[in-house]
Amino acid sequence: MSGVLEGLEPKKVMNYFEEISNTQRGSGFEKPMSDYLVAFAEERGFEVWQDDVYNICMKAPGTAGGENAKPVILHGHMDMVWNVADGVEHDFLKDKLDLYIEDGWIKARGTTLGADNGIGVAYMLALMDSPDIPHPPLECVITVMEELGKKGADVYDMSHLTGKRMIDFNWIDDKQLLVGCAGDLSVKITVPPNWESAPAGLLPMTLKLSNMKGGHCEWDIHLERGNAIGLMARALSELSETVDYRLASFNGGVQNNVIPAVADAQILVAPEAQEKVTEVVNQLAETYKSEFDVADPDILLTVTSGGKYPENVFSESTTKSLLGLVFTLPNSVTTKNLKNPGYTECSLNLGILRTEESQVWMITTITSAVTSRKHAVRDQIFTLVDFVGNGAKAEQFGVDAPEFAHNPESELAKIAQKAYIESWGEPPKLENNFCSLQLGLFTQALGLDCVGVGTLINDVHSPKERMNVESVEKVWKMIKNFMKHLCEE
Repeated sequence: MSGVLEGLEPKKVMNYFEEISNTQRGSGFEKPMSDYLVAFAEERGFEVWQDDVYNICMKAPGTAGGENAKPVILHGHMDMVWNVADGVEHDFLKDKLDLYIEDGWIKARGTTLGADNGIGVAYMLALMDSPDIPHPPLECVITVMEELGKKGADVYDMSHLTGKRMIDFNWIDDKQLLVGCAGDLSVKITVPPNWESAPAGLLPMTLKLSNMKGGHCEWDIHLERGNAIGLMARALSELSETVDYRLASFNGGVQNNVIPAVADAQILVAPEAQEKVTEVVNQLAETYKSEFDVADPDILLTVTSGGKYPENVFSESTTKSLLGLVFTLPNSVTTKNLKNPGYTECSLNLGILRTEESQVWMITTITSAVTSRKHAVRDQIFTLVDFVGNGAKAEQFGVDAPEFAHNPESELAKIAQKAYIESWGEPPKLENNFCSLQLGLFTQALGLDCVGVGTLINDVHSPKERMNVESVEKVWKMIKNFMKHLCEE
């Protein structure tokens, strides 16, 4: 290997992680990554299946004494969230990730790293490419669009799978074994804009929210960070109380499962109102700074004058409907988990909003450890959108993913604990987490015994995402011991 990660252990895992990092694999754009996996399997004579949306199943025989063991399913997803830091120019369709190592962490300069879930795929490839490591027959499930409503898992042909045990590598803490998680569903809301020709003689001004932490819509939602889309709607609503303006555009966020850290809106105002707009926005900027001095202390709300003059603006009724809807949509934590103290039970994240010529659309994601709570909140959103009217519509987006229920009697978890203690000399924490993964879709459909193994990854889905080098080596040791014990079953 000749690359940024050259010399790091375990070499084979790091080699594959860097190759994966150099391959296009954003949600909905996974074909290059999927084709890479097909080529990997075919070059080694492994059975491989690729479907129309580029999901993958690779099968490798058992090795070094594990040839006759019961097969095990290895699970992960190939797609990553594309997110760029403020002020950074990066085209994920053309540019490779700029990997670097700092203080024992692997990072990507100015962008998300994609360790979620690139490292999981790297573990699978390293195992399949190591005939000297004992392991049972492997059935590697690698899905697409996990980060985009779990669409790949929803259409995955599970008839290809024979195993009844599944190890998930889509976890982020090496001190834990994941033994349960929540489910989720998303709602897409559309508002048909009533466009009017932009009046002449007005001044374009742009409001922008930036420098916010953002983060993962499940792992970070309880931290009460600001939601840039909701805060922009609030700013525009407060501005309308003192200034007459016309709204030309409103955009925010990068993906439905990412807490939005940026948002902007263009307005047109009379030139003599410029000073008042600046005054109101600056006052609100100080208010936001005060409100989020702990959760999001670097938040910036700014306003600038000038820019391209828009051809059209929203009608007043569209502006009122849009801002009222965004401002009143439920967001953040809705209920805490009383059965699992310290954890969230149900939450929402309004992750993305876009202005297009034919519509304004937004997607909010509901995560819940209890399916009925999730459906109740979904129905609340539908009701709210109906009240707004003016052609606004709400529909389910992606998959209604069920929770992965914790089974205290899981034999696979017991084997994993044994391998963990053998590797690191201490027991792991058994984590029943609030996050929503694909595990419920597979475990409920196939009746699987399942456990998740994690690598230490911080700030997932944000440009600050980083993966701990030492953790990769530790987890690889545990995986090898885990495989050895599975050969004995």
